[in-house]
Amino acid sequence: MTHAATPEVVIIGAGPAGSTMACVLARRGRRVRLVDRNAFPRPKVCGCCLAPTGRRILRDLELDEVTRSGIPLRTAVIQSGGRRNRLDFDGSVVLSRAALDLGLIEAASVAGAVFQSRTRARVTPDDRVILENLDQPDADPTSIEPAAIVVADGLGGRSLEDRPEFTWKTRRRNRFGVGSVVEATEDSPPPGELLMIANRTGYLGVVRLEDGRVDLAAALHAGRTRRAGGPARACAALLEQADRPALATVARAARWQGTPALTRSRRTVAHGRVLCIGDASGYVEPFTGEGMSWGMLAAVRAASHVEAIIDGECATEWTRTHHRLLRSRQRRCRAVSLAMRFPGLSLAGMSILGRLPGIGPRLAGLASGHPGPDFERTDSQNSEVIA
Repeated sequence: MTHAATPEVVIIGAGPAGSTMACVLARRGRRVRLVDRNAFPRPKVCGCCLAPTGRRILRDLELDEVTRSGIPLRTAVIQSGGRRNRLDFDGSVVLSRAALDLGLIEAASVAGAVFQSRTRARVTPDDRVILENLDQPDADPTSIEPAAIVVADGLGGRSLEDRPEFTWKTRRRNRFGVGSVVEATEDSPPPGELLMIANRTGYLGVVRLEDGRVDLAAALHAGRTRRAGGPARACAALLEQADRPALATVARAARWQGTPALTRSRRTVAHGRVLCIGDASGYVEPFTGEGMSWGMLAAVRAASHVEAIIDGECATEWTRTHHRLLRSRQRRCRAVSLAMRFPGLSLAGMSILGRLPGIGPRLAGLASGHPGPDFERTDSQNSEVIA
């Protein structure tokens, strides 16, 4: 085993949370190494809708150019059975993960972070990081003992397998995620519109990406999906239900990528010199773009905690901060997720409420994480300004 020059911080996972953290810390003059097991761009199950909080964080970081190619989201169409509801959905932007991830990784590299792709990371019980180059399987692993370790490797990450204090807790009756990117058809939604289709099997989000292709992201009930013949057929059935036969045909033949059970949390998100952010700290449905924004917000807020760890303090304070930061947001998403398990009743209620002045935009805002001016003002007070 070889020993490399030691960075102050190793960040495992180069998604929105990890790359944002790398950018922030590198700009503060910290020695940062950002590693990911994938090559980029990479396929990723994601709704590809970045919520207003995430966009505001990019503005604060002077990284507006990352989302410049994105498509502003204007409308959400929610459909189940014979019911259909159209809501204003301003504030979010549709952007492929290829564009978002690469833009944030580049920003972190420009700031001074060292990025290593195709690198598997494992955190040992004594807070060392073992790195393996996946393109050189015969090479000796590298051992690093940084002052702080940030885990941002998502739902399927395995870097903490040797750390039982970080074991996952998953909810019963959980759903799993699937996603695919396909060529557009004549019945695809227009740019700027989010189509959400729901039935008792689950729900499917459909948006047009900036390159003209269509992103499909679904949360599905495992048992009902098996009875439907698998994820491709279950999603095709949802599209047929929404009178999208051409898109259903493409979806049935597409390659789908899956996730572990979606709604989950860590037993702890901080211990010793290790802390977790983004999906690696927990996840709550649904696919509204809030997952990415939560990860980016956590990265900004956790930066000061990482610097405290570098200075010799313990990571446990991040547990309390993380809970305060995301508690209300996660409760809102759990409420939306629960409502989507009974789509017929939910749409009937939305249809009635949507006729009341100002309620339609409010409903869309609650789903997107942008309920209105009061929320914006409160959330801004909780944000950190990045110099």
